[in-house]
Amino acid sequence: MSLPTERDVTDDLFQLAIEAAPSGMVLVDQTGKIVLINTQTERLFGYSREELLGQPVEILLSESRSSTQPVLHGSSVHEPQTQPTAVGHELYARRKDGTPFPVKLGINPVETEQGTWALNSIVDVTERKRAEAALHESEERFGNMADTAPVMIWVSGPDKLCTFFNKVWLDFTGRTMEQELGNGWTASVHPDDLDRCLDTYSTAFDARRNFQMEYRVRRRDGEYRWMLDNGVPRFARDGAFAGYIGSCIDITENKRTQEAAFARQKLESLGVLTGGIAHDFGNILSGIIAHAELLQQDLEADSPSAKEVQSIIDTSLRGSEIVHELMIYTGNDKSNLELLDISVLVQEMIELLKISISKHATLETHFGKRLPAVLASATHIRQIVMNLIINAAEAIGEKPGRIEITTSHLTSEQASAFNSLSNQHEGGYVRLEVSDTGNGMTPEVQARIFDPFFTTKPEGRGLGLAVIQAIVNRYRGVITVTSAPGQGTRFEIMLPVQEVATQSRSARTGD
Repeated sequence: MSLPTERDVTDDLFQLAIEAAPSGMVLVDQTGKIVLINTQTERLFGYSREELLGQPVEILLSESRSSTQPVLHGSSVHEPQTQPTAVGHELYARRKDGTPFPVKLGINPVETEQGTWALNSIVDVTERKRAEAALHESEERFGNMADTAPVMIWVSGPDKLCTFFNKVWLDFTGRTMEQELGNGWTASVHPDDLDRCLDTYSTAFDARRNFQMEYRVRRRDGEYRWMLDNGVPRFARDGAFAGYIGSCIDITENKRTQEAAFARQKLESLGVLTGGIAHDFGNILSGIIAHAELLQQDLEADSPSAKEVQSIIDTSLRGSEIVHELMIYTGNDKSNLELLDISVLVQEMIELLKISISKHATLETHFGKRLPAVLASATHIRQIVMNLIINAAEAIGEKPGRIEITTSHLTSEQASAFNSLSNQHEGGYVRLEVSDTGNGMTPEVQARIFDPFFTTKPEGRGLGLAVIQAIVNRYRGVITVTSAPGQGTRFEIMLPVQEVATQSRSARTGD
């Protein structure tokens, strides 16, 4: 008995290795004939070993896709210019019953005495393809659902970088998907909110827990809007952390409504307290004035004491004016309401208004004729006009300037241009406008002019505009201001018409 040669041992080991391989193994010679296969190939294709040996390798390729298949035999292994890349290449094979199925192919050269042959490793990837197709379908379904949702949706991966934003988000920010991916979305977050937003996100991300936060996002028109963002961690089927999915809704209007309600409650509470104090303080001032007037009657008109008593009376009267303004601001005054023609009422004040402004300023008037009536207190309207005229005169100062008063009637359609009018009044509005050519105001000052006790005057008490706003709000009107440094100021007040067809008492006494 002869001992096996090294070649015999090598051949045996080669065949054992092919047979033990988990994938289909097909050895093809230079002519493209199948020389060797393993049992896994028989299972994979449904052929017996005898049926495949000596057959051209094309028997294993799908006929409908053969034009795109790489050459699987040894003649082309060393011709990269004509041989498609085969390592890890995916193509379609064909079973004995003619069924095509996807496989992943690896081609490796094998040097033999007859030349270079090709050893083909074939793996059935049908299940992987199905899983990929199902995943693609799922992602497409999610994308369609997310794009039709009425909220802004985002998705991030396990590395905290965002991988998806729905159409609503992109339409809101006016940015592309490429701009938003990763950390690009932070460019639209308000700078004052960004650190807090990222800290909340990162902390929740590390803890794998839900989070909810509010922050401002810049809309495509440049306005920052408040968002309520809810984030939920995602997990794969095997339990591995996959990132987060979140949804954002615009809560700007809700916050404004809540802030307005809080301000009203605060004002109501303040009104109760201030009203009581103002009432008692008003009674004290009335007593001081009464006693001072009695004392004045016993003094000579030109005596020093008479002048001091008159100073007490004047100071007390100014205090009474402040008390009256406080009562108006808190809604505790008992002014009578009547139907008024604003033009007629302001005309009656012209001489008093001219006295109230400096000689350097000119007063121009443009009164609408026979305006429809508004239901208001004549005292309130006079106070509005007087305060606005005095403010305009102080803004002009000692330099030449012009103050204009204009009244007009706007229909509901014409008034719709005023964004502050949340509910259009069917009868329209009477507009009272006071403008000046004074110094104007900065945006910072404009933001605070209606705050109680805010003033830019060294000796001002800061209630004038706050009282005006309180009066206008009481009549469900709107006051707006337009101003810029060096360009003067214009106040516009819109008061709803009470009855278009009814003339007011003042109108009947006018022209």
